[in-house]
Amino acid sequence: WRSDAMAIGGKPDISGISLRMEAIWTDAEQRIMLDIIRRIKKAGKITSTADYQINRLIEMGRSTEEIERILKEALEATWPEMFELYDEVAEWQYVRNKDVYEQVNGEFIQPEQNEWLKQTSDAVKEQTKDELTNLSGSYGFSVMMGSRRVFMPFATYYQRYVDAAIMDILSGGFDYNSVIRRIVTQMTNSGLRFVDYASGHSSRVDVAARRSVMTGVAQITAEVNEKNAEDLGTEYFEVDWHPAARPDHQVWQGKVYSKEELLSVCGLGSKTGLCGINCRHVYYPFVPGVSERLYTDEWLEEQNRMESQTVEWQGKELNAYQQTQQQRKMETAMRAQREKVSLLQDAGADKDEIMIAKCKYQAQLDEYKRFSKKMGLPEQRERIYQDMRGRVAPSREAYKKYTPEMIKNAGRDNTQYKKYREILGDDAGSLAQFRQMKYNEPEKYELFKTYAKSVDKGMISPLSGFKNYAKLHEKIEKNIVGMETSTGLKISGQSKHFMERVIGTKEDPKTGRPRSGVTIDGISEALQEPLSIGPVKTDRQGRKSQRYVGTKATVSINPESGELIQCNPTDSDLMRRWKNAGKS
Repeated sequence: WRSDAMAIGGKPDISGISLRMEAIWTDAEQRIMLDIIRRIKKAGKITSTADYQINRLIEMGRSTEEIERILKEALEATWPEMFELYDEVAEWQYVRNKDVYEQVNGEFIQPEQNEWLKQTSDAVKEQTKDELTNLSGSYGFSVMMGSRRVFMPFATYYQRYVDAAIMDILSGGFDYNSVIRRIVTQMTNSGLRFVDYASGHSSRVDVAARRSVMTGVAQITAEVNEKNAEDLGTEYFEVDWHPAARPDHQVWQGKVYSKEELLSVCGLGSKTGLCGINCRHVYYPFVPGVSERLYTDEWLEEQNRMESQTVEWQGKELNAYQQTQQQRKMETAMRAQREKVSLLQDAGADKDEIMIAKCKYQAQLDEYKRFSKKMGLPEQRERIYQDMRGRVAPSREAYKKYTPEMIKNAGRDNTQYKKYREILGDDAGSLAQFRQMKYNEPEKYELFKTYAKSVDKGMISPLSGFKNYAKLHEKIEKNIVGMETSTGLKISGQSKHFMERVIGTKEDPKTGRPRSGVTIDGISEALQEPLSIGPVKTDRQGRKSQRYVGTKATVSINPESGELIQCNPTDSDLMRRWKNAGKS
C-alpha cells in the first residue's frame, strides 16, 4: 500500500502528512462534538460526561467561543437559553473548568503551538511510518504474496474504523468501552462477523477490534514515552504492573530496564512481547538517581506469590491469570450467543428455537456470575454488551420453563424434532411442545417415540394420529391392564408392539396386505371368555407366550409376567370351524 502522503522516491511529503494529520484530528474532534450534542439533547442539560468532553476539545485547541457557537447552532438555542445552560453547569461544585461556562473566552490554540497535540501526532506518524493509516499495525484482511504483504479490499474498511477508534481514545474524548461498542456495532451492522489474518487465524470482529485498538493505543503511547525519555536524556524506563499478567510478562513487569533490555528481556517490538498483541503494559521514562520505583522487588514477589494461588472450578485449579482468561472466554461465548439470538430472529426461526437460545445465554450469564464471585473477580459486563443489542435474556417466567438439561441438549433436540417432523408432519406438534413433552412428560414422550417408530416402519397409518394413539393406549391401560384372565393371570402391562396390532394398517410392510385392528371389547372377551387357550410356547430367545382365542380377537400374553404381547382379529375360517363343531 502507498499513502497519498508519500512522494516519489519514498521521502515523506511533509505538507501532505500535515494535511492528513490535521484531517485525522478534525474527524476526532467532530465525533466528540456530535457526542456532546447528543448527550445535551437527551438530558436537556450539559452532563458530567459532556463537560469532560468539552474540556478535552479545549485541550485539543478549540476556543470556548467556537464550541459555544457550534452548540448553539446544533441545539437551535437562543442566546438566553445558552446562558441558562452554561450558568447551570457553572454552579456545580465538581465542574472541571468554570471559565469555560462563565463567558471567559479561551483563544484558539494553533496546532504547532499545542504541545500535547504535536506530541501525540508525532507518535502516530512514527507508529505508522508516516503512512497515517493502520494505526494498530493490524494484518487483518491481508495475505502474503511471495515476500510482500498485500492487503485485501476489506482491510481499508476495517482499518478505517479501528483507526478512528484509536484516535478517539488518544484524544481523551471517549472512554475505551464506549469506543469499542461503537465500532463493533458499526462493523456487525454492515454484516462483518470475522476478521481473517494472513497466518490463517480468524477472529470474531469484536475480539479483533478490541485487540487492535488496545494494541494500537499502547504502541502509540509507547512512542510518546520514548520521546519524553529522549527529552529527559535517559535511556531507562520503568514498566508498569497490572494484576493477572500472562506468565511470560509477569516475570518482567514492574521493573526498570534500559532501552536495550526492553528489547532483549521484555520482547519490545515482538508480537508476544511488551506492547505486542493484547499487551496492556506501558513503560515510562525513568531517571536513575531522581526517579523512584513504583514497585519494589519485595512487593512484586508478594504479588506473584498471591497470584500463584489457585481456586478450583469444574475440576480444574486456576491461578490468577487462568481465572481472567476463563472469564474472557465466558464473555466471548456470551457475545457469540447474543449474536446467534439476533441471527435467529432476523431469519424468522421457530419461536422456541429463539427462546432456547435466549435461555442458553441466561444460563451463561448465571454461570459467569457464579464464576466471578467464586474467583473474587469483578464482572466486566461491558465486554458482553459492547454489541449494543440491548436486552437478550428471556423473562424469568420463560426461563423457569427450560431446565439446564433442556438448554444443554437444545441443538440435539432440534435435530431430533426435525426427524420426527419429517415422519409425522404436523402431527409432531410444535418444537416447544416437543421439548416440553420430552423433559416434563417422560411417559408421554416414550409413547410418542414408539408411535413415530411404528409409523416410520409402516406398521401404523399416520392418519391414525398421535392423539388417537395416546387415547387408545390410555384405554388399554385403564380397562385391560390389571384385569385377570380366565386362568387367574393378572395383566401387568403391554409391549410396544401390542399397540401396532390393536390399530392395524392399510398395508402391512411384511405381507403387503391390509391388516385390521381389534377393539378393546374384543381383547377383553378373549382374555376372560376365551374359546380356547393355546399351549405355552418358547421362542429361540427364551421368551414365552400363550394365545387366548376369542370370537373377535386373538391375544398373546407372557404367561409368566402377564404382559400383553400382540393381538390380531380372530381368523374367520377358524371361527367357522368352531361354529360347525358346535352344531355337530
